[in-house]
Amino acid sequence: MLPSSAYAEIRHSCLWLLGGAALLLGGCSNGEEPAPTPPRIAIVETLQPADPEAQALQFAGVVESVTSTQLAFQVPGRIERILVEEGTQVTRGQPLAMLDDTDYQLQLRDATAQQRQLAADLKRKRNLLAEGILSPAAIEPLEAGLTSAEVARDTARRNIAYSTLNAPFDGVIAQRMAEPDMVVDSGTPILLVQDNRHIEVGVDLSERAALSVPLGPDLLAKGNLVIGELSLPLRYKEHSTQPREGSRTYRLILQGEPPEEVNLLPGMAMRVSLQLPVSQQQREQERFLIPLSALQTAENDQHYIWLAVDGKARRQDLLLESVESGRALISGAQLSADSEVIVAGGNKVSEGLPIQTQRRD
Repeated sequence: MLPSSAYAEIRHSCLWLLGGAALLLGGCSNGEEPAPTPPRIAIVETLQPADPEAQALQFAGVVESVTSTQLAFQVPGRIERILVEEGTQVTRGQPLAMLDDTDYQLQLRDATAQQRQLAADLKRKRNLLAEGILSPAAIEPLEAGLTSAEVARDTARRNIAYSTLNAPFDGVIAQRMAEPDMVVDSGTPILLVQDNRHIEVGVDLSERAALSVPLGPDLLAKGNLVIGELSLPLRYKEHSTQPREGSRTYRLILQGEPPEEVNLLPGMAMRVSLQLPVSQQQREQERFLIPLSALQTAENDQHYIWLAVDGKARRQDLLLESVESGRALISGAQLSADSEVIVAGGNKVSEGLPIQTQRRD
């Protein structure tokens, strides 16, 4: 057992230590408080709505010619020359074939001579009529004969013009159906010409497709050539309102303009995509595209993003619909356009954390 004097000394030392600690604590409390943590920097982008996604139906189509015409002479005769070969590109008004017009030239000379003779006779007799020597009935046969001669002259001129077969439009010679030295009647097919500046694509629509596709000028369509790397927009031309014989399909005709460097010929196969109109439900449910860096995933596989609201981070749950080309298509009842979404540093923020927003340069 310690003496009483030792207890007193220990007690005094403890009191001294407690006093010193109090002085130290008092000095700290009278000093400056620690500086607050600065807001975290967050890179943000404005949330932009995505266009409603339209669905498309795929069909098999066949290239057809817009205009395919059999050309024939309008007068009979012997073919003297055919000036083009199959596959030749032709322009409107270009001579394609010629008949031997010798007979029509002779007819023109004869009709012209008769017209001139009758015109001279009529002039002389009209002078006699003016002098009272002839009666009006005397010149009436001459007037009728002159009219007939003028008709014969004009007919011969027309027949000479018809002896040359010209291209009715720009196109390509698809087929030669006659050869030189053949004697042909008027209307006998000589050449088959196709208009290749434009094409038509025929598609057979099922009953269900005919119900859902907007058959009219608003139809959006695209054609892809099966055997080559060619894609071109197509537009609506017409459709049948009666099913094709032997099937429950309806014929749809689309039009397009192929590139000049591509020989897109009738009979070639195409894959045709017809765009369906955006449904009312798609229009009402607004969707947004965001960078993948903004998308966060919780432990329960729930997707969310961080929004910058009044200088603080706020979590917003959402529905991830698809991912394509480095961006995510999202939707959600609480999402709204022009909100600021954190696209960088989202894994370092928490609910209510003060943030300072910045945008990428």
